[in-house]
Amino acid sequence: WSSDVCSSDLGSQFDRISGMPECFIIMPVSTPESWLSRYSDDPEHFTHVLEYLFKPAVEKAGYTPVSPIAKGADLIHAEIIKNIEKAELVLCDMSTLNPNVFYEVGIRTAVNKPVCMVKDDKTENVPFDTTILNYQPYCSALRPWNQVKETERLAAHIQESAKRSGDQNRSEEHTSELQSLRH
Repeated sequence: WSSDVCSSDLGSQFDRISGMPECFIIMPVSTPESWLSRYSDDPEHFTHVLEYLFKPAVEKAGYTPVSPIAKGADLIHAEIIKNIEKAELVLCDMSTLNPNVFYEVGIRTAVNKPVCMVKDDKTENVPFDTTILNYQPYCSALRPWNQVKETERLAAHIQESAKRSGDQNRSEEHTSELQSLRH
């Protein structure tokens, strides 16, 4: 895709849809320089993932996607934390093992609300204490011929994660189970 197509403002088509619950998206907002070669040297890779995979899948799952990119003069962290706390569901992309993503998912865990975890096919190993969570892998290639399938798979995972969690963050109970095995 050309940068003109990828940088277009598609956000307006994802304004809150009346009656639909919100899904805040936690993810890397830029491609780390050390990972560029894994993503075809595309510094906008995660912008493309957001616009062409995550937002359509979240909407297909019945949620209004809330972008991780704060706009305007608001304090960025305050805006992000507000969205983490208030969204009915959070879609969390652990790809590239980004420290900000870990921080934000930690906040979500603390408020005990549902999280749907994903990672791309380039991120091989997630930390031990998050391996017990149900990650949905996705194809990082973002090719037109696999987009429909990837979007449908991700939408199904989002719906199943929300259904399984009820209104709580299930990672806390799994962590307790893991700790009981250590003693």
